[in-house]
Amino acid sequence: MREGHTSTICVLSLSVAAALASGCGNGNNSSEFPPSGTSGGISTGAGTGTGGIATGSGTGGIITPTSTGTGTGTGTGTGTGTGTGGGNSDASCAVQASDSTALPSDIFIMLDKSGSMSCPAADDGCETPPRTIVHPTRWEAVTMAINGFVAAPGSAGIGVGIGFFSAPGNAACNVASYSTPGVAIAALPGSSMAITNAIAANMPGNNTPTVPALTGAIDYARQYTMTTPGRAASVVFVTDGLPNGCNSTIPGATMVATAGYTGMPQVKTYVIGLGATASLDQIALAGSGGATHYFPATGDVAGQLAAALTKISGQVSCDYTIPTAAVDPKNVNVQVSVGGGAKTGLGYVGTAAMCGMGWYYDNPAKPTKITLCPATCDPLKATMNSSVQVLYGCPTIGPGVN
Repeated sequence: MREGHTSTICVLSLSVAAALASGCGNGNNSSEFPPSGTSGGISTGAGTGTGGIATGSGTGGIITPTSTGTGTGTGTGTGTGTGTGGGNSDASCAVQASDSTALPSDIFIMLDKSGSMSCPAADDGCETPPRTIVHPTRWEAVTMAINGFVAAPGSAGIGVGIGFFSAPGNAACNVASYSTPGVAIAALPGSSMAITNAIAANMPGNNTPTVPALTGAIDYARQYTMTTPGRAASVVFVTDGLPNGCNSTIPGATMVATAGYTGMPQVKTYVIGLGATASLDQIALAGSGGATHYFPATGDVAGQLAAALTKISGQVSCDYTIPTAAVDPKNVNVQVSVGGGAKTGLGYVGTAAMCGMGWYYDNPAKPTKITLCPATCDPLKATMNSSVQVLYGCPTIGPGVN
């Protein structure tokens, strides 16, 4: 998440039923509550702690202990503790703690330079440029927006690279032509001038080989993610028309975007479409987990594209690093708070394809990051003071658990 959003990772010594309902404290010790049906509570030793959970024959409830760790739930069960330790209903839960970090997501722009990019920017229906060029053209509007974005002070620190399609001659259908970037991803403002110069060296012409271009872009973004610890890359696919050339089709490009989204490591594709782009939504939905293309070519195209790039570059809060290699992926749980409100536990869904409300690993066997499903992440990104807590040490719960 960007400014106004926080993240913490905690390890709580809780039973599965209570793990997702509690927060994290800074006490030195933690006593666990007995199994449901008896009275007990979570308390802390030295220092301050978070609330406890009371269980019993009633509904149970979250309690806030005093400095001695006492409190009463809303049900008939009560919870007390001295902070000296207590019974453990699940001996596998071990007390550990570590902070989490939102995983930055850099962007690789794959920019269409087909002949139709010389059409007027505000003409949705144009497919063949007029003999007398009407300014600004789509190419001019798009490149103006990209140059403004990479030069903006607010973009500092975001990693950005760029590639172009189509490639000339026989290379047009070669995936390798697009998996080698025109400008490799590097943090702004350091890469700003190289991107501007690369744009200046290209002009519109040729067809729209969408499938090899998107395949190459995803290949590069995946390689970058695998070789750049603590970073990840998404593809921003900027195009003004339907696939044309190299046997490219909308279904074919959709399959490529789906493979990127569901692959390991995951690479998301965001589509910025100009012209008559309704069909491009199929690619966008498949590659982003729910985001359609960002705007049609009407009005202030350069301004809208710059806003879209800013929005896309902010899609970083859905990914969180695994705090330590020693974490057992079967003992991790996640809870969120929208706008500082009540904490809500999320279930593990297994894979991106199974997303609803929940989360999944990039690689369940050897995870390096946790990703929140779009339906979970979008409200957090849109609301200030939202937070994510990753709790580890207790068995993972959710529909994706085998």
